Amino acid sequence: MHVSCVQHHCRKCGKAVCGKCSSKRSSYPIMGFEFPVRMCDACFDTIKEEDRTPLATFHEGKHNISHMDMDSSRGLMVTCGSDRIVKIWDMSQVVGCNLATGFSPR
Repeated sequence: MHVSCVQHHCRKCGKAVCGKCSSKRSSYPIMGFEFPVRMCDACFDTIKEEDRTPLATFHEGKHNISHMDMDSSRGLMVTCGSDRIVKIWDMSQVVGCNLATGFSPR
């Protein structure tokens, strides 16, 4: 019988690390993690407080989306709910778009 260390994946760098080396949790919105997730201790120490700033806003669940359209060239998403409220979402950081120029700087 082989006893091995349970490994977890850091949500920032992707490395497989043991529980002792990934004892910390953090949100990392730029990668889609709005709530705290496991990170290796090395990556946790590199994240600045502004990196933890949420990119998403959470709304009451009564806004049932009935239509959605994404303009990825401008980084904008439009949703229209069954309540007839239209919302425009700035998704530029998620899709890697620069709103001023309309193209990705990468």
